[in-house]
Amino acid sequence: MSTSFKKSDKELLDARNAIFKEYGIPGLERNGYAKSPFKSSWFGQYDRNIRGYSYELCRLADNGELHLVNATMVKDDKWIKINLNIFRLGEKLKSLDQLEDCEGINFHLPPHDSTSMRLRSDDYKGPPLFHMMFSPEYKLGNVGSESGFEKEVRKLAALVGKDMANIRSFENRWHELHRPRTTDVEGNVI
Repeated sequence: MSTSFKKSDKELLDARNAIFKEYGIPGLERNGYAKSPFKSSWFGQYDRNIRGYSYELCRLADNGELHLVNATMVKDDKWIKINLNIFRLGEKLKSLDQLEDCEGINFHLPPHDSTSMRLRSDDYKGPPLFHMMFSPEYKLGNVGSESGFEKEVRKLAALVGKDMANIRSFENRWHELHRPRTTDVEGNVI
């Protein structure tokens, strides 16, 4: 007699959240990223019913660019969606602390959302079908046992950890695909 193995949506969400907190955030921090100082930024659970988690981290590059990384996990989904967007700020900042009184929501609205690159999705080279079938992705796959689930968690943790530790390669790919828009500290186009 076989029993069907199934993890609840909440268990899958908690696993993805733990992976990003344990492997993604430390990798980004080692590359100069920090919790976004914007008043409108999320960093953790985004509603009381725990329907999801959202993390926004950013860094100031030496060339005056603001690099934003957003990671979101939604309860009824199996993905960790990680997006990167880069902006050239019209004024030179000494630290991220200077953005504390700014909203920052404009960095996520049109026209800026058109240059947001979803990692392991929007940055591929070559035929899309090949990428969709063979490239690793930030997703917990279907599993039939507890040991299979644990294997998927380890595999996703390793991928997230490796990619966030090597975020500069994604930043370089972003620059191959896009040009940074020049904005003020609130995200308004200059």
